[in-house]
Amino acid sequence: MQDDKQKKIGGITFCSWNIRGANEPIKRGKIFAQLKSLNSDIIFLQETHLKLQAQTRLKANWIGQTYHSSYISKSRGTTIIIRKGIPFKSKNIIADKEGRYLIVTGEIHSTPLTMLNIYMPNFDNPQFF
Repeated sequence: MQDDKQKKIGGITFCSWNIRGANEPIKRGKIFAQLKSLNSDIIFLQETHLKLQAQTRLKANWIGQTYHSSYISKSRGTTIIIRKGIPFKSKNIIADKEGRYLIVTGEIHSTPLTMLNIYMPNFDNPQFF
């Protein structure tokens, strides 16, 4: 992953990555190793391709919280991962039933935070926009 995909805002480091699927254990292990090495605090993943029942696969000892939107098939999907030690308190979660977006609101140290993770269609779809 390139350095320009990682941003630091207010002391919190953010990262976004279209992983193009996280079903295979070896690929998932490589993804987690890369994410851990980046030391990002909040991570936005797109195209997780995980069904609702499989979302528990996105766990590691350095991960504190995870939020997901998934689809009925192994396609689409967005996830927000928050590293252990980040004192995020969620207040509201909106997960798209089609796995296209995820909105999580809450706060860190009494500072309001709204996180939006979007996986847009890879074709021109006026209904989405």
